[in-house]
Amino acid sequence: MKQDFDRRISIVVNKELPAWQVLNAVAHISAYFGNKTGSNFDTGEFFTTRDGVDYPRNSQYAIIILSAKPDQLASFAGAVRSATGVQSMYFIREMIETTDDQKIIDTLQKKDANDVEFLGVGIFGENGRLKELTKHFRLWS
Repeated sequence: MKQDFDRRISIVVNKELPAWQVLNAVAHISAYFGNKTGSNFDTGEFFTTRDGVDYPRNSQYAIIILSAKPDQLASFAGAVRSATGVQSMYFIREMIETTDDQKIIDTLQKKDANDVEFLGVGIFGENGRLKELTKHFRLWS
């Protein structure tokens, strides 16, 4: 399969989180997009050395990690929700506090959308569209 250089994954993460929560948010958002892109995730099974050792291929799409202040992240989540031409994934506080989906469902049913704390927001789509949506954020450092 020919590599697709026209699309990417951008993940905007709350820069005030402890390192383990940043890594957890990025991992879950990346896994989500890997699952959703299915057979388009990579361009083949392996990269192979001259002596025949296989290394599984990674995502064919660039993954750009950006940082945001908590209030910027909430605003960005709202903008992404109304954006067209992108797939999105929101990693919220409840997802890191429990591994029980029913608990997340029960907790969110008692909250308004404005009360949700975003740890990270991931978007997948055309490079230009994602650059436009994320132009106010800096690369994670």
